[in-house]
Amino acid sequence: MARPKEFDRENVLDRATRLFWERGFAGTSISDLEAAMGIGRTSIYAAFGSKEDLFMAAIDHYDATYSIKLRNALTSGLPPRQAIALYFDELLKAFDDADLPLGCLVTNAAVEGDRGTTRMGRRIAASITRAEDTFYRVLRQAQVDGTIDGRADVRAIGRYLVANTHGLSALAKAVSDIGALRDIVGVILASVDDMLAGRRPANTNAKQPISSAG
Repeated sequence: MARPKEFDRENVLDRATRLFWERGFAGTSISDLEAAMGIGRTSIYAAFGSKEDLFMAAIDHYDATYSIKLRNALTSGLPPRQAIALYFDELLKAFDDADLPLGCLVTNAAVEGDRGTTRMGRRIAASITRAEDTFYRVLRQAQVDGTIDGRADVRAIGRYLVANTHGLSALAKAVSDIGALRDIVGVILASVDDMLAGRRPANTNAKQPISSAG
């Protein structure tokens, strides 16, 4: 009996991640995955399970390999305003990297979403909530330390920044001018300055993470 083809699991998973990133879950077939990963469907099923299981693994790989740069920027120990600016700088660098698919895998998958009614939808919602919680923890600690105004609604600000992240990710698929995206980031950061200083109220009605709402 022929031995199964050996392959570098991380390498083929990265290829699958980039394909899902480019085409979305629904737009990616098993045949597409075979061609991109360089292995047959039998090997794909044996190593990763179903197409949905492979997508879940791709989301984890994306978080650990690509999104980690954004989280590291936020948790770098810089003052919160500088950390947020560094976060968006890293985001724009990714958008301007010709070696990466356009936009963001989570954003691209979210537009196919179902508000968390399926396993895949819950995984996407969890990824979004994880980003929100990272913003919240950084901002809340700064509030406790007295670095930012105690009146600032740091949960709402975290949500605002996540929403802008995904909005920019969607625009990056349609707008080739990185300078235009940088202009938008400038407006975002100006708004953040006002909110962190307590000069602009943020919504205080909802305090729970996005994924648990509704």
